[in-house]
Amino acid sequence: MAYDVVYIEPIREDAPLPPGLSHWPEPGEAVLSPALLKSGEREGVSRQFGRFGGVIGPAGLEAPAERFAYVRPSAKMLDRSKMFEISGFGAEASAGFVGESIHNFGAQKFYAGYAVLVLLPSALLVVIAARVGAAARDRRTALLGALGAGKRARLAFTLGEAALPVALGAGLAALGASIPLVLDSSYPLVEFVLWKEDARDAWPELLLCWTAVPIVVLFVTVVLQPGYRRSGGTRPVSVSGRRAWMAWVFPFALLATVRGAELAPLEFRIPVYATGCVVVLATLPAVIGAAVGRLGPFMTSVGRRFGAPGLLVSGRRLGVGSRSVSRLVASMVIAIGLAAQTQLWTGVFGEFTKTAIETQKRVGTTVLRVTPYAGSERVRDFESGLASDALSLGVRQTSDTVEIVGDCAALREIGLPCSKTAVRISAASDDVRLREILSRTGVAQGVKGYARRGAVSKIGDSRRSSVTLLIVGKDRKQLSVPEIQGMAGRSLAMKASVRPLGDLSDTGKLETATGWVRLMSLVGVGVIGLVAGISAMAEFLRFGRELAPLSVLTGSRRIFRSVAMWSLLMPAVLAAALGVLVSWWLATPLTNTSVATPASMAPITVGALVCALVLASWGAYAAVRAAEVWKPSSD
Repeated sequence: MAYDVVYIEPIREDAPLPPGLSHWPEPGEAVLSPALLKSGEREGVSRQFGRFGGVIGPAGLEAPAERFAYVRPSAKMLDRSKMFEISGFGAEASAGFVGESIHNFGAQKFYAGYAVLVLLPSALLVVIAARVGAAARDRRTALLGALGAGKRARLAFTLGEAALPVALGAGLAALGASIPLVLDSSYPLVEFVLWKEDARDAWPELLLCWTAVPIVVLFVTVVLQPGYRRSGGTRPVSVSGRRAWMAWVFPFALLATVRGAELAPLEFRIPVYATGCVVVLATLPAVIGAAVGRLGPFMTSVGRRFGAPGLLVSGRRLGVGSRSVSRLVASMVIAIGLAAQTQLWTGVFGEFTKTAIETQKRVGTTVLRVTPYAGSERVRDFESGLASDALSLGVRQTSDTVEIVGDCAALREIGLPCSKTAVRISAASDDVRLREILSRTGVAQGVKGYARRGAVSKIGDSRRSSVTLLIVGKDRKQLSVPEIQGMAGRSLAMKASVRPLGDLSDTGKLETATGWVRLMSLVGVGVIGLVAGISAMAEFLRFGRELAPLSVLTGSRRIFRSVAMWSLLMPAVLAAALGVLVSWWLATPLTNTSVATPASMAPITVGALVCALVLASWGAYAAVRAAEVWKPSSD
């Protein structure tokens, strides 16, 4: 559990109160936030810093879930030389070293994850929605052009058709976005509550979004409408050449994402990587559409040569409709990329948490770390207050050596020799506690380690070395963290910290990041599901309408299954294969975490192939149903 502690002491009687407090705490008293009090109840956090002096009010917290404490040190522990002198409380931005914001993963990383997991699926939804029912609108455009209507007239028709649904959507969005302005909002999967006061501070940005987004959607709707082109015949005309530049952007975007992020400055690597992922996943459907369009003529010639009507018809359709293929597979490609990125980042964050949990299971609280080192006199005072079953060790660490110092009882407790002179030690040990200590001090990675008998209070501290105190439970006893934390706070230093070796507070930011990734990916998956449903329904209606007359010409419905296999299953399988391959390649900058291996992509691959099979089966069924009710009509 990660939390912040601020030590306060008034420098004059009329000093302003810290925000959220109704009175100054008494010396040796601590005031805690409600979230810290609740989450640390089992650990006895209310007793770790002295007497419990009350609860911090909302005015003193960045967010309701903030785990925060004000502590006024006792006269014995007060050391003003280690404190900052301030003239008041309150700032527009976080100080950067304390507060709720430092336990989250930053605005840049949040926006990067939001762009990949939410904005990309939403952009796809806009594109797909703009082209649903496109056949009827394209015929209307052709009719208007034939009647002599100019670009302005066709633009007016397009805007008039789209204005009402866009306005309705903007109104519903405004209604939903207004809820946080009047109510405190709690978000699932993350311990975060958005205060309505904070939401109201963002009303200019909300107003800008309510104004700009409908305009952008209308603009996209206009741009995606095909222009009127006079044709000199009745044969189908390929439209695959339009926006062909998207397919050419793909390889450069993939290379820049995989290798460019490594070359970018550290603070820009995440935004560069996220932007690259968005561009790669957005252009991959165009590559698949172009590839399938190139295969169309070949399929046509093969079908003609071998007398395969399904292959012949499919080749004709795919050769002139690569953009419809791109729209069909776009949701599948982005869904695969979304699942891969979610798996990647939750795996990356989970690796560190998993390591801490495994250490906690092996060691528990039999070994506690106490920092910082506070000088000989205070260390002796701290040691004198320890129970007989709590043994102390000192660990002095430099850049290339580690020295463990303690009395014979403490050294032998963890399997070290007791010698007045320093004895070389190795990382191999039968005692799991010693292995964990040496792993964290670098001995297991090649740093030279030594052990000797000596007084912990005399090992000192210097600029060239750092000293950590270790408290070891005799006979592997589980020690009480709150009890020793209270002793350290009273004897060592104001900011003394007592933590187990497998302390999960070190992974608090990662757990928060994992929660946000899962929440945003859940939203993205929901949007992708809506996109897939709309796209598939529109494609199958067109697919069935185009193939229905074949039932009259062939006298059999077997051709529908054959055409569905080549027109739907083949592009979907190609999209699944390329989507998984590209998603795995995008994960290569982080493959050293062992969470982006080919084996880890197997569930995504299987799921994508199942979706491809369902897609083809659904398309064949839609064509059969359309053939059953088809009647010739003038068009």
